Amino acid sequence: MDKPSQRKALRAIVANVSDRAGQSEKIASILQNTSLPSGSMCVYNSLPSEVDTKAIIEYFSKSRQVYLPVVDGEDILLVKVDKDTKYQAGSWGISEPIGDRLSPKDVRPAVTITPLLGVDKKLNRLGKGKGYYDRYFASVDTFKIGLAFEEQVLDEVVCDKWDKPLDLVVTPNGIIR
Repeated sequence: MDKPSQRKALRAIVANVSDRAGQSEKIASILQNTSLPSGSMCVYNSLPSEVDTKAIIEYFSKSRQVYLPVVDGEDILLVKVDKDTKYQAGSWGISEPIGDRLSPKDVRPAVTITPLLGVDKKLNRLGKGKGYYDRYFASVDTFKIGLAFEEQVLDEVVCDKWDKPLDLVVTPNGIIR
């Protein structure tokens, strides 16, 4: 199977995920009780089809500097967020924070929580195909965490030589290391 075929199959699987809210709550709880590297954190702002990150952003904003990614051409820039941050519609229908856009190289988040379509038990991540996080991970040394509904964990995802494996995956059933 190639990446486009696997992405198509995973989009269909993700569209039919059951108990999205319940799984997201379990994932957030597990992540909040996991020992992570100290320092700032980059967290994606979730789409309705993804693991909901609102509770994660709110929780970690109380104890860390939290940044959300915004799309800038072919790259990701980071905006620091807190409870008073305002948002606007951005690329791909994602709500993006309004604020100073900083280079990931300048912020150097200790932890990055990344979206995914699929992941395997070897921590290989299949993204959506635009390469934003591939370029981001190539430029920043960060602890990479994926959040996955149980339906998104596969035996194997298709990888290319430039794909960087995650350091940790959190599912509603626990942690994959």
